[in-house]
Amino acid sequence: MGALGKGRSFFPAGGEKVRELVVAGIAVDEESGGPVLLLRDPAEKDHFVPLRIGEAEAMSIVLGLRGEPTPRPLTHDLLLSVLVALEATLEEVSLDKLEAGICYASLHIRRPSGEKVQVDARPSDSVALAIRSGSPILIEEEVYEELVQEIPGFMP
Repeated sequence: MGALGKGRSFFPAGGEKVRELVVAGIAVDEESGGPVLLLRDPAEKDHFVPLRIGEAEAMSIVLGLRGEPTPRPLTHDLLLSVLVALEATLEEVSLDKLEAGICYASLHIRRPSGEKVQVDARPSDSVALAIRSGSPILIEEEVYEELVQEIPGFMP
């Protein structure tokens, strides 16, 4: 058993409505010049969930999307290797809530015993791990509705 995601296992606990998102790409914020992670629901063509992220996280996400190996493991590669070594599985990642303009995320991990563990994480780290493990990226419907922006014809 490795750290590869195997679909929706135990999120959401309370039966809340969720969407599965995919990475649309990385864009540049016109105001700050910083990277913005763009996620989208494949069923919603021109609707994106933009998340401002750091440059290191943006680079890690891009490398993960490209499947490019690095000479030494990056932080996200290292964490995934630790999960594999511990025979734990990253079941999914979730964007759980929006508080004071900050998006909170969680890693949903299953131990070899079957025990489920939820770990607080930044959205950018969660997405970087999901890309590498093939785990789904889930978002609470309420959070999606607060963050989603329509960008007609946008191609990241």
